[in-house]
Amino acid sequence: MGLTTSVSGNHSIRAGNSMLITPSGVPRYRMRPSDLVRVDLKTGRAAGKIKPSIELDMHRGIYGARPDVNAIVHTHSPYTIGVSISAKFRHVIEEAKIVVGEPAVIANRPSGSTELAQAMSSEFKKGSRIVIIKNHGVVAGGMDTAHARAIVESVEEWAKILTVAQVFGGPSDWLD
Repeated sequence: MGLTTSVSGNHSIRAGNSMLITPSGVPRYRMRPSDLVRVDLKTGRAAGKIKPSIELDMHRGIYGARPDVNAIVHTHSPYTIGVSISAKFRHVIEEAKIVVGEPAVIANRPSGSTELAQAMSSEFKKGSRIVIIKNHGVVAGGMDTAHARAIVESVEEWAKILTVAQVFGGPSDWLD
């Protein structure tokens, strides 16, 4: 997909009072279902010996803020990051309005930090479907992994279109 490298980004799904999250440092092309780490949503305790993603608290915070979110996808989408640090997102394609809504854009904070987890849960609490972290990546929450991925893919397509439009002089304020 080109949204992240094989060892960066992370995904999770809600599973009752816990979540299953991708492990830290395991290349996605080698990952098996048994590599997913079960984490208690209340306590943050991980079951087993495999280390969960560094963004564990960010995922927990989003699930705590949004009972309707059952899956989270975090990628390092290159066009989305590029647009977020050099321009403003503006609606240029109809699909993005429907699938993505209005993306929240926040300043970067250290990966795995309490500050990042709190900033992210705050934006999701406001109703965001996707939060773009400048100089870092994107995080989308959905009903399931397919829905969360669709949001990430749609915002990346949107960013590509904005990038191409910029090459040709920037988005126009008029429609044909």
